[in-house]
Amino acid sequence: MATEGNLDASPGDPETRPVGPAYPLPPLIGTLVEVQRRTATVSGDDGVDYQCQYSPTIDLTGFSNFAVGDRVHFIRAGTQQESMITGILPRTSKISRPGPKDRLAQELILAANVDALVVVTTPQKPDFNPRLVDRYLALAEIFGIGAIICMNKADLEPSLPAELEYLRTVGYPVVAVSAKHGMGMDELRKALIGLKVVLSGPSGVGKSSLIRKLIPDSDPGVGDVRKGDGKGRHTTTWSNLYRAGGICIIDTPGIRELGIRGVPKKELAEYWRDFKPYLQNCRFRDCAHKNEPGCAIREAVASGTLPDFRYQSFLRIQESMEE
Repeated sequence: MATEGNLDASPGDPETRPVGPAYPLPPLIGTLVEVQRRTATVSGDDGVDYQCQYSPTIDLTGFSNFAVGDRVHFIRAGTQQESMITGILPRTSKISRPGPKDRLAQELILAANVDALVVVTTPQKPDFNPRLVDRYLALAEIFGIGAIICMNKADLEPSLPAELEYLRTVGYPVVAVSAKHGMGMDELRKALIGLKVVLSGPSGVGKSSLIRKLIPDSDPGVGDVRKGDGKGRHTTTWSNLYRAGGICIIDTPGIRELGIRGVPKKELAEYWRDFKPYLQNCRFRDCAHKNEPGCAIREAVASGTLPDFRYQSFLRIQESMEE
């Protein structure tokens, strides 16, 4: 599915392209771990990393079709050519946003073949923002991937906010950790084993510090929280894939700015996991869950069955969406 930038989950990913007679070497398969405009680093299934060019048969005007996490066909360097990517295998999922207006690509793929979005938040420095957590959870639902909530800096406040306690009852795993002190890191590692994940959350919540703890040999940039507004500085400027010990993390810029698009406003409630049991009980089939009489969502909120914070997050996001 899509995400805040382009929640268009329609299939249209490029099919694997044949190597062709110009490349006599048999193709190998690997994973893109770093993507640049003219070259990319491929971690081959043979355990070797390759710096690859793109085959001239691939139209680079569609450069956004390449993303960290993509599974690709490539050939090793031979006597007459460098190592070269020759095609992309079908994706199981993607996180994307709209392409810049001055480029041909309608969407930019930020990460491919992702299993889950790790929503990183903090009790303070920066302050806990339940509506931002809800937005990321909605994005994960729209993209058709899992979601795990990670409360970092738990050393500042060991008890979970009531909103996270509720989200845990809805089925979202919640792990409280402190990357600085190592608290809860074993539980987080256990939750991430075997998954390819993207860390999301506002700057300053410690995403890079978490990666450094989980993947000891990684070296993502780490930024401090700005004095005055309590917000963090952006540190990631390009995408990378880090993995070790069964954990695979894609660190990519642009996740914070993702907006929910490509989903009709009246369908947004379908991506609120706890709203789903009530949707069939609304009086009107096209209920927007705002002012309509007989709205089962509003009735559940009024009775306390659904928490008001989830409903307010829903309304804020719905109001921000384009028609």
